[in-house]
Amino acid sequence: MAIDIHILLAEALLELCDQKSVTSITIKDLLEETGVSRQTFYNRFRDKNDLIQWTYEHKVLNIFLNNNPENTYYKNTLSYYKNIDAHRNFLKQACSSREQNCLMDFIVKFAIDYDLKWHQQHYGNKSLPKELIFASKYHSVASINAAIEWICSDNPEPAKVMAKRITNLRKISLSDVLFGPDNKIYSCEDADNEK
Repeated sequence: MAIDIHILLAEALLELCDQKSVTSITIKDLLEETGVSRQTFYNRFRDKNDLIQWTYEHKVLNIFLNNNPENTYYKNTLSYYKNIDAHRNFLKQACSSREQNCLMDFIVKFAIDYDLKWHQQHYGNKSLPKELIFASKYHSVASINAAIEWICSDNPEPAKVMAKRITNLRKISLSDVLFGPDNKIYSCEDADNEK
């Protein structure tokens, strides 16, 4: 079985985060931890921030991105919060960096793209009107800012509370406009049954 260098480096990054800050982890540290050559690293990643983004997308978001597309927004959001909670140490450190090509910029762009695709999928074959595109982007950025604040908090609310709040806020401002008053896509009915 072939070794997946991407996964090897991502797991090394996550392990090193428990020993030192993300900002102080060097490419050399990663190479020593994994035995990977410098050339092999740069054949796969532009720099450490590129690895951080890949780790977020493939280790943190992997479960979330593989959710059933028919899930309600609440279920998808709850899945996201549970998974980012499992990687809180890494994310808290990575989100504190505001340099060029940083994770924060990647998260915002990723969330906007994801939400637009998700809303389009549930809206049907018609193109989303400009106002709905604006509303989707607006709520994407607001959701990400709430998630970043939650990640960086020393005493965060439970994932279930955050997922329910975000879903209810989206329902208030988007559901009727996007999908009509009877649509269940923003339903939180199963929120009280979640563990």
